[in-house]
Amino acid sequence: MPRTGAVHGLIDTKVEAGLNMTKVLGIHSSPIKNGNTAWLLEYALREAEKAGEVITEAVALAGLTIADCRHCNWCMAKQTPEKLCSITDDASPILEKIRDCDVLILASPVYFSRLSGTMACLIDRTRCFTFGKNGHLALKDKVGVALAVGWCRNLGMETTLASIHGAFLVHEMLAPSCHAAGALYGAGVVSGQRDETFAYKRDKLGVKDDREGLRSAGLLVLEAIRTAKGRTI
Repeated sequence: MPRTGAVHGLIDTKVEAGLNMTKVLGIHSSPIKNGNTAWLLEYALREAEKAGEVITEAVALAGLTIADCRHCNWCMAKQTPEKLCSITDDASPILEKIRDCDVLILASPVYFSRLSGTMACLIDRTRCFTFGKNGHLALKDKVGVALAVGWCRNLGMETTLASIHGAFLVHEMLAPSCHAAGALYGAGVVSGQRDETFAYKRDKLGVKDDREGLRSAGLLVLEAIRTAKGRTI
């Protein structure tokens, strides 16, 4: 599908609006523009589009101001459809997009065996959907997909995925696994590729060469689309 450009410098949209379209929102938290995590998210969205009748949007958190959740409970008493959280910052329009999507893909680089701090801040801000006055458990039954990019396959990949998956469970979202993809908590893709001597290659986009990881990501995203369409058709 053709791109229609950027919205507020945050969201890159590939869309032809129509009835019965499944809205897929992808968010990545890498600080590197056009890096491995960004590339993986774009790949996942392209795979989603293959299902047909899908609208995809990509959000990059790099450079945005996203404050910590204050646990002030403002959302429990004063939340409105127009104002989901007491804090007004770059998270505000993203929270609205999360509320309105059918499938949410969260992609994080692996930082010390866990998700990035930026992604953690955004996830914490989604507390407004768990206890909000305007929509208690507002994300319930939406479909979630966790993606992670790590330098090595066995150096915190699955714990990063599990932390994102845990957020989906808190919201009572659907987080399908995919046996064919070998994906239980999500899909992890390796950026540190080695040559025949086991020395690391210098390719800055090593995720492109992780065929196993990319296959898992693609199959998992298509499973998520099927889950969402089964719920909305």
